[in-house]
Amino acid sequence: MAELKKIIGQNIKRLRKLKKWTQAELAEKVDLEPVTIARIETGMNLPKEENMAAIAKILSVEISDFFYNSKNEPTREALLNYIHYSIHNLKERDLKIIYNTIRTMACN
Repeated sequence: MAELKKIIGQNIKRLRKLKKWTQAELAEKVDLEPVTIARIETGMNLPKEENMAAIAKILSVEISDFFYNSKNEPTREALLNYIHYSIHNLKERDLKIIYNTIRTMACN
């Protein structure tokens, strides 16, 4: 989990800097304290789901953009966490499709 926190934090920091915003400016735009942004960017804290969504929206990126390492590849841990995070917002019908797909793949 520590690796994932670090990757997400580094990506948020990189994307924030592309906008030429300070931590305080980003914090204000997403209604968080600057210290919270600092802790996220340094990998001390993992943002809550709603905060991750707000940060992605204000930075004009997809949440998945936070999960890539320096080689622009998602780590195994990042992939698993992104999948886990993403399925919480799906409707039951979509969950069943994913379940059946995974089940089929796992049997092969």
